[in-house]
Amino acid sequence: MLGNTIVVLNSPQAAIELLEKKSSIYSDRVCPPMILESTLMDWRNYVALLPYGNRWKEHRRMMHTWLQKGAAHSFQSSQQRQARLLLVRLLNSNSPLDDQLYRTIAATLLRSVYGYELERLDDHFVTGAKQAIDNLARAAMSTNFLVNAFPMLSWVPDWFPWTQWKKTARSFREQKNSIMDETFQWTKGQITKGSNEPSIVRSLLESGSSTEIGQEELEDYIKHIAIALFGAGTDTTVSSLKTFVLAMLLFPECQAKAQNEIDRVIGTGRLPTFEDRDQLPYVNNLINEVMRWQPVTPLAVPHACTQDDVYRNYHIPKGAIVSMSRNAEVYKDPESFNPDRFLDSQVPKIPAFGFGRRLCPGIHYAEASIFITVTSILAAYNITKAKDENGQEITPSTEGMAESVVYHPKPFKCVFTPRSDRHRELILGEV
Repeated sequence: MLGNTIVVLNSPQAAIELLEKKSSIYSDRVCPPMILESTLMDWRNYVALLPYGNRWKEHRRMMHTWLQKGAAHSFQSSQQRQARLLLVRLLNSNSPLDDQLYRTIAATLLRSVYGYELERLDDHFVTGAKQAIDNLARAAMSTNFLVNAFPMLSWVPDWFPWTQWKKTARSFREQKNSIMDETFQWTKGQITKGSNEPSIVRSLLESGSSTEIGQEELEDYIKHIAIALFGAGTDTTVSSLKTFVLAMLLFPECQAKAQNEIDRVIGTGRLPTFEDRDQLPYVNNLINEVMRWQPVTPLAVPHACTQDDVYRNYHIPKGAIVSMSRNAEVYKDPESFNPDRFLDSQVPKIPAFGFGRRLCPGIHYAEASIFITVTSILAAYNITKAKDENGQEITPSTEGMAESVVYHPKPFKCVFTPRSDRHRELILGEV
C-alpha cells in the first residue's frame, strides 16, 4: 500500500510469536512524514515514535523506575482523589462529559509528571499540551495530509501551489516545542525556588542518565518523556472512560450487574478504594470488555520489521509495517458487549497496551486510573440516556470522531443521577 508492505496479524498467537518472541527485530516504528520530518512537525524524539535504538532504550529505562508496577502505587492517592472530585463535579456541573473526564485525568498526570496542581480546565498547560497531542493524532492519519501518502512532497518548496500543509506543520511544531519547554521550565523553576513537590521530571533531573550525555541533551530527553507521559496518558485514558460511559448507556444490564457486585463487596457506607480491586472481578472484566469492544487505537500503533524474516512460509521484508485486527475466532461475537466472555480462561485479555518491547510503559498507571474512575462512578451514580424535547430517549452512536488515530465516540448526552440519598451524601462528603 503506497509503497509499503503491510502485514496484518489477526490472532494473539501470531502477535506473540512475532511481536514478543521476536521483539528484537519487530520493535521499530514507521511514521508518517508529516509527523517525523524535522522540517515539518518534528516529533522524531517522541518516545512512542522513536526508532528501536539507543535513545529509545534509554528513554524506557528512565521511565521504568517510575512506571513499574510497584512504583505506580505511589500515584494512587492522587488518582483516587481526582476520581472523587469528579463525582462532586458530576453532581452539579453542566460542562460536557469530555471536559469533566479530561480534567480528572489531566490533573492527576500534571501532578505526577510536573508536580503541578491543576485548578482550572482552561489552564494554559492543559490546553497547550492537549492541542499538541490533538495535532499529533490528526497528523498521524495518513489520509489527512497529502505528504503522508507521497513523502517526496516534503521537498517541495513553500511557494509551490497547494502547500498550505507545510505552514500548518510549522505552526504545529512551534506550538509543540513551546508547551513542551514551558512545562519543563516551570518544574525546573520550582526546584530552584526550593519546592519539595515530588514529580517524575524532578526525579529524572536529579538521577540523570546512565549514558554519557550533556545536560542539554539530558533535558531534551526529559522534555520528550514528560510530554509523552502527559499527552498520551490523557488522550488514551479519556477515550477509554468515554467508551465506558457509552457502553453503560447502551448496555444498562451490564451497569446494573457491576453495581450489584460493588454493593455486595463494598456496601453503601463508603466509596471504592484500590484495596477493593481484587474483590471486583465483574467490574474488572467490564473494563477489559470496554477496551476490547472499542479499542483506543483501532488499528494499534504499527510495529516495523528491521530485517527480512519468514513466518509460516510468509516472507516479511525489512521495513514491513505490522499491525493488528480483530479475530472472531478469539472473541466470539466480537461486536457484542459481553464482560462475561472473560470468565473463560481461554479468552485472552485484550492487548490494549501493545506487545513486546513496545508495550506501553504507562500500563499500570493507566489501568489504575481507569479502575478507580470507573468503579467510583458505578458506585455513586446511575448513568442513563438523555431525552429529547418530546421525552424520547436519545440513543448515542458508537461512531468515532474522524481525523484522529485515537478512537473518541462522537459527542453524546447522558444523565448522571445519584443512586440514592445515601450515595449523594457520600459524594458531598468529598467536597
